[in-house]
Amino acid sequence: MFCRNCGKELTGSPEICPECGAKPMRGTSFCSNCGAPTTELTEICPKCGARVAGKVVAKAGGTWMPLTAGILDLVAGVPALIIGIALAAGLGMFGALIGGLGGIPGLGAIMGAIAVPMIIFAIIAIVGGVFAIRRRIWGLALAGSICALFCAWFLGIPAIVFTIMGKKHFK
Repeated sequence: MFCRNCGKELTGSPEICPECGAKPMRGTSFCSNCGAPTTELTEICPKCGARVAGKVVAKAGGTWMPLTAGILDLVAGVPALIIGIALAAGLGMFGALIGGLGGIPGLGAIMGAIAVPMIIFAIIAIVGGVFAIRRRIWGLALAGSICALFCAWFLGIPAIVFTIMGKKHFK
């Protein structure tokens, strides 16, 4: 048996490695069967073919949370982006149409005040959703979930909860 933290060969099954002081099966740097170097993503040792102990157990449970948060961010962000772009593109068309009918003062400003923030929140929600799905940069994923709250509150609230609860699964 080898320590998964430092790679030192161990006699018996000690609770603590005499070389590094860590629990022998807690590390991810070495194979416990042959002592070959591994990474935290290694499931099967490339040298001896043994299943690397602790990999599946350490990652199990809760990895669905960042994925779900990312999907909720995208589902909230993409339609909001489309609507925001449609509102922004429609400013000229609606302004000319309503202007010809006598006009509503300030309608263009109101539509612009809605369209621009909607586009910004939607873009941040989409980017944050992608980062949540990839489990990278937790802060950006959380910002995306918060912006999804402004795009569609009923999707943003669970997205925020899942992003926060899944924080330990981000790199």
